[in-house]
Amino acid sequence: MSEHKSFEFTTPMAVVLAGVIIAGVILYTNAHPAAPTVADAAAQNLPANVNVPAPSAQDHIIGSPDAKVVLIEYSDFECPFCNLVYPTLKTIVANSGGQVAWVMRSFPLKSIHPEANPAANAAECIAEQLGSTGYFKFADAVFANQDKMNGAYYAQLAKQFGADMTKYNTCFSSNKYQSKIDAETADAQNNGGQGTPYTIVYGGGKQIPVSGAQPAANFMSVISSIK
Repeated sequence: MSEHKSFEFTTPMAVVLAGVIIAGVILYTNAHPAAPTVADAAAQNLPANVNVPAPSAQDHIIGSPDAKVVLIEYSDFECPFCNLVYPTLKTIVANSGGQVAWVMRSFPLKSIHPEANPAANAAECIAEQLGSTGYFKFADAVFANQDKMNGAYYAQLAKQFGADMTKYNTCFSSNKYQSKIDAETADAQNNGGQGTPYTIVYGGGKQIPVSGAQPAANFMSVISSIK
């Protein structure tokens, strides 16, 4: 990744983001009063050293892979906590002025979420044709309708987004991207991921893990520590 100046927000941007953070903290605390409130690795008993692959052209990304900080999220489409953190990460990136990007990788918890792995394959098959834009359109739709998760719904979305359905159906039925999904899952597990969402804050020569659907303030604390 290319080098950049120290991570800073302009004053107007900081004011906007502060409001977003406060709102996120209030909503998260009300919904999950027992959730942890400290994002640093030591407090969460997470590994001090992690080494996940750098963002690449194989990833699905919002923002630039050369951003000062990249949030590498290992996610499960059927996970309610991934659903909860999704708008948090989206807002952080949107209000960062291009200094934070977001990568989503697969970490389907197959033993408890039977649709997580099929959904991950569907997302990859859509991205094969429509790139990161298609991938995140799929994520938007699925997280808004987790009760609809099944193969017919994924095909409906692929058609709606403009995918070639012959290519999509061949891709999905063959589990074409299973090896990629399995590799990303292994990367998460080998670097301390025991559940989803599991996010690595990547930048400045550092990789800092954040486990769970943390509020925006916790992510921003870690982001701000990267120089």
